[in-house]
Amino acid sequence: MLQRISLSILASFIAVNTMAQFKPQPKPALGTPQAKPSTTTNVQPVKIMQATQPKVATPPALSFKKINADLEYALVVDKPTSPRPQEGDMIKLHMVSICNGRYLYNTRTTNKNQPAEFSVNKPTFNADVIRAIQFMTPGDSLVCLVNAGEMFKNTKNKMPDFVKPTDKIQYCIKLVSVKTKEQYQKEQQVKNAKSQAEMNKKMQAQMDKQRKEQEKKQAAEDAILIPKEEAELQAYFTKNNVSPKKTLSGLYYTLNEKGSGDLPIKGDTAVMNYSGRLLDGTAFDSNVDTAFHHTTPFEFPLGQGRVIKGWDEGVALLPKGSKATFYIPSRLGYGANAQAKIPANSILIFDVELKDIKPVPVK
Repeated sequence: MLQRISLSILASFIAVNTMAQFKPQPKPALGTPQAKPSTTTNVQPVKIMQATQPKVATPPALSFKKINADLEYALVVDKPTSPRPQEGDMIKLHMVSICNGRYLYNTRTTNKNQPAEFSVNKPTFNADVIRAIQFMTPGDSLVCLVNAGEMFKNTKNKMPDFVKPTDKIQYCIKLVSVKTKEQYQKEQQVKNAKSQAEMNKKMQAQMDKQRKEQEKKQAAEDAILIPKEEAELQAYFTKNNVSPKKTLSGLYYTLNEKGSGDLPIKGDTAVMNYSGRLLDGTAFDSNVDTAFHHTTPFEFPLGQGRVIKGWDEGVALLPKGSKATFYIPSRLGYGANAQAKIPANSILIFDVELKDIKPVPVK
């Protein structure tokens, strides 16, 4: 992954690229972000002598131009390209920095030989090397000489023992590319969209896997539970002399009093009275029995999953005004999720009355 650091603190990293092989190649001026300094100085870049670092060959003498008292530069390779870095742009570059024959920083070492990526901010102090980088275009290489005291004072970093405030830090910089703020933002949007799509795909795959695992688990449980509950229901029907109808889902129901109205459809609001009990006769809820402290009719939108499956299916079978009894296997009720007064995997019996149907609003 490319290193991304704001160029307002670039000097604190002191990055550089070896310039021994570079030879000046002048090109027509492409325009500058500010008037180029006119003062020139012939300076020989520092030769690396530290035994623990690879030796850097000494390039030929360069003609440096002063930007200010603390910063001067010399273009070593000057390519006929564009654009020049502007505030807000994103740039990639190779850099090496050297002082008193010792490396301070090398992007090729720290960034696995890949160019480092920086955002271009407005220069904030004299020794800020972005002032020199803004004279470059992609493919250019230059050498900067920076006042060490000014640089370390403004970057708030501790000055190494081998560096003195009056020393010059030598930067060798090769500009690889420049992207405008708009180009970078567009690329990031595409990248983020692709990343989000990949994440959504992985999440969907995980959800599908979990769903299949749950279905497999449910099928294994149903293979045991369905025959058991079926036997319990048949024993109940025999004992109580009940002959209900059965739907394909396994819901049993008896139509005790058929209404004269229409059947409700999906989206209609059903207005109900009900009483619920377990197979052993234990009452667990009612809106007609004052013992449960709520006696107003119960309303719900049909077919929206707002009630248990047995209710959504059963109520749809009743004309308005009907009274019926539902015998609901646990898989069409609350399943393994226990409720107040309802143990897990309980068969439910409801005596219901469809008092009214409020049609779904016409759009």
